[in-house]
Amino acid sequence: MTTLMTLVPPHDRGRVMGNITLVISVAPALGPAVSGVLLQLGSWRLLFLAVLPIAGAMAIFGRRNLVNIGEPQAAPIDWMSVPLAAAGFGALVYGLSGLGAENAAQAPVPPEAITLAGAVLVGLFVWRQLALQRSSSPLLDLRALTFRHFSVALGLMCLSFMALMGAFILLPIYLQEVCGLTSLQTGLLLIPGGLTMGLLGPQVGKLYDRLGAPRLVVPGAALTALCLALFTLTGEQTSPWLVLALHVALSAGMAFVFTPVFTSGLSVLPPPLYPHGSAILGSLQQVAAAAGTALVISVMSGHAATAAADGADATGALATGIRWGFGIGAVLGALAVLVALLIRTPPAPQQPAASEAQDEEGTTMNKTAHTPT
Repeated sequence: MTTLMTLVPPHDRGRVMGNITLVISVAPALGPAVSGVLLQLGSWRLLFLAVLPIAGAMAIFGRRNLVNIGEPQAAPIDWMSVPLAAAGFGALVYGLSGLGAENAAQAPVPPEAITLAGAVLVGLFVWRQLALQRSSSPLLDLRALTFRHFSVALGLMCLSFMALMGAFILLPIYLQEVCGLTSLQTGLLLIPGGLTMGLLGPQVGKLYDRLGAPRLVVPGAALTALCLALFTLTGEQTSPWLVLALHVALSAGMAFVFTPVFTSGLSVLPPPLYPHGSAILGSLQQVAAAAGTALVISVMSGHAATAAADGADATGALATGIRWGFGIGAVLGALAVLVALLIRTPPAPQQPAASEAQDEEGTTMNKTAHTPT
């Protein structure tokens, strides 16, 4: 993200961000299918054995071909911030991910305690960064959050990721445990949705350059919320083809959200804050995904247990819990629609003026566009 914001001019960022969306959407779409094949062939250890040579090739290729986009500059690193960030965000994501697990009660350390410890460490990290902003260079410059457009985009991204990851964790459970599909069939059924999100990315990016963010984000968020609401109507007799259609529509809605949100959110920041804004987006994206997963799994488990206690069979009870989980996703999607109404397209940077008066006016307008709120 930082490289894109540094090298690509503002009028072309939507198209390039769309190409990035293509990559990061199609790759996860192929993951479930490949994982299904590997699990059919043998142990889960094959998943890691298959990734190992890919990771090695990436390291060699990157070392040989990646270049610096600017002159490296020496910057002080606050070594207190590094462990606080690693331990804080790591514990927060790990704890949230374990809150809805079936064996959470048997864990050596309760996930609630890990989540609380992570939240405390993240709080200390934030306190440390605020203190460093007054005296030296912080590890993560939180002044990016003072830009209203960036904060709104960040909030929409978090809500969208919570809803999306909640749905994506429920779908395989529903398809395998309720519909009776194999892991390979489930992976193949989910591929079209991921391909839809990826292939729409470049087109959405071009539309962003022409139409701006609101005209894309609001309809995309509304379509996402509608699909999540329709998932609450699924049951034991629902056709997998209907699930496929809903998943494709859900992925299309998300494609109209993510590319404009990332582009408009980062574009409002001044260049020195590009790396920090990108880091904040990446960090909170992981926290939001873990929180969404924990929330829907907890709701699903609780309502499934209630349905089983009321006399439902195992499959029917699970289907009931999954519908409630999708209901939580629909609520998050509805909140995302409300936040999407606040999204604005960042103002275009002013062109250099021919006269001194025009130059002064352009500088004033540029400062206004980047003034924190």
